[in-house]
Amino acid sequence: MPYTRTFDARARRFEAHFNGKVTADEIVQNYMEMIHSPEWGPDVVRLIVVEAGSDVSELTLDLFQNRFVQLLEETAEIAGPPNKNAWVFESELTAPIGQLWELMPEAGELDLFRVFRTRKAAMDWLES
Repeated sequence: MPYTRTFDARARRFEAHFNGKVTADEIVQNYMEMIHSPEWGPDVVRLIVVEAGSDVSELTLDLFQNRFVQLLEETAEIAGPPNKNAWVFESELTAPIGQLWELMPEAGELDLFRVFRTRKAAMDWLES
């Protein structure tokens, strides 16, 4: 499986790990599974880890501006108000693609999105 996901009921947190070739379809599938799960709610936070060695070459500015923004707009009624969504890019080579998304004004209006280099930093932000 290209990603794994767990839910911590006490922390109200989904945690997903992507490795290998990270595709847009897998990111969308993970998101859709989360927001349609019985655990989902407006207080749920998300921690997404892109593991070192992952290939994120499919993730482009065009993909962010079109497919991902459109997905967030289309699912806003289901997903509820924006909630915290922390992405950890374990490799400094892949981190810039996440930082690009973080800087897009459209993303900030639809989701509370931050990019981190370590799980600890991401958890500190999610818990603040």
